[in-house]
Order: sequence, then C-alpha cells, then structure tokens
Amino acid sequence: MAPESILPTARPRIAARARLQTDKITGKPVLLYPEGALLLNPTAQAIIALCTGHDTVSSIVTNLADRYQTPDMQVSIQVTRFLNRLRAKNLVDFV
Repeated sequence: MAPESILPTARPRIAARARLQTDKITGKPVLLYPEGALLLNPTAQAIIALCTGHDTVSSIVTNLADRYQTPDMQVSIQVTRFLNRLRAKNLVDFV
C-alpha cells in the first residue's frame, strides 16, 4: 500500500495526544503518546520541532535543507516518509 501524499501546503501539527519530551534518564528526545514512546534521532526531533501547525511542509523542507545543506528533494522525501509514519500512528494532524 502506497503512503498517502502530503500536500506541500499542508501545515503539520503534533497531535494533542502526543508531546515532545526529553527522557530524564538518557537525555534523548522522545515523542510520548498514550500507547508508548517514539525515540527520536536528531533529524526526527528537528522535524517534530517544526510541526507546530504554523509552517507548511514546504517551509519545513526548505528550513531543514538549509540547516543540513542537503538538496530539497532528498529532504522532502525523508520528511514526507516520517510524517506518513506519524500519521499512521495518529501522532500528527494537518491544518
């Protein structure tokens, strides 16, 4: 099954049932939700931090491409895959 497409103009926001937090033991970022926790690598944390409902997917991609000096298309693919994973777990909404 192919993942749903995400419009570049969509504005992702972390779902109300989830929250970004730092693990008290390891000091690493985690996304907590009622059924569990998702450990985040630095890139995932950067994406999550930009999912405020204010920035579009396109602006998130541009921001991260500039930050990591990586081509927009490569970043776009990774951001879309990650957001689709979050959407599948109901951890992100689009406004």
